[in-house]
Amino acid sequence: MRIKALLFAPAVLLGLQLLCVPAAAAEEREEQRVTLTTEDGWNLNARYLKAPEGAPTIVLIHTAKSDLTEWEPWFKPMKRHGFGYLAFDLRGHGNSFVRPDGSTTTWRAFSISGSDNEYNRMVRDVDAALAYLSTNSVTAANTVLAGSVLGANLAIKAAAINPEIPMVIAVSPVLNVNDVLSVNPLRAYGKKPLLIIAGADRAKQYKEFQLLNDIARMACGKGNVTVMVEARGFGPKLITKYNARRVLDWIKHPRLPDLVEISTAAADGLEPGTTEQAEAPGEEEEEAGFPQD
Repeated sequence: MRIKALLFAPAVLLGLQLLCVPAAAAEEREEQRVTLTTEDGWNLNARYLKAPEGAPTIVLIHTAKSDLTEWEPWFKPMKRHGFGYLAFDLRGHGNSFVRPDGSTTTWRAFSISGSDNEYNRMVRDVDAALAYLSTNSVTAANTVLAGSVLGANLAIKAAAINPEIPMVIAVSPVLNVNDVLSVNPLRAYGKKPLLIIAGADRAKQYKEFQLLNDIARMACGKGNVTVMVEARGFGPKLITKYNARRVLDWIKHPRLPDLVEISTAAADGLEPGTTEQAEAPGEEEEEAGFPQD
């Protein structure tokens, strides 16, 4: 099965900025511990690594009942490959446990139902991250959202609300996490690159991934959706030192190699460990519009 390179207009500006970053620049940057303040008064614990000039910053949104440390396997590769990052504890998680009124709480006290519960309000936590970056001269157009499970749903929702965000990495997105839904935000996401990462060993989650993949291709355009399927894993466990490089390379060039081996024995035609992306009609001979490193 041959896969052709496609032009992704929404990400051209970002791609043009992703030229080689000197190795020395990566070594000079040091991570900072910072605090993000949400519109409704939560103070969120965060870790920030400033990107080299012109390179993107990846906002990392963890899953429910977890904290920012689930992203630690990403930190060194992101620094080494010339990216910045902002990872934070969602309200009620990790070290973000002080409510706006000064009392303390955790996610255990949050309602898991309702369109305006604390989980849905966590999109304001993402907004706080974007606001913090803007004060450090990082525009939304030079920001990538990456989320895991709950974080994936929030990332898609935030990118639908903020169309200037050029791309999202959704690790194990699902239909519903505590009434944080993904289908309607996905339909409003826009014609821009989306990477979906899924594991093949959980039947229910894999079926949800297949459905979301179909919706994404219809809403975002087939050529804008890339999927990575691993043999096993869910959420943060899907990202390892072995595939983190592939994810970071996708940010630089959100397209596939010219040739990808697909096994018909795998579920829905996708072999664990492969990446797949459909050709868009009429674009079979289009070349990717990115400079090569």
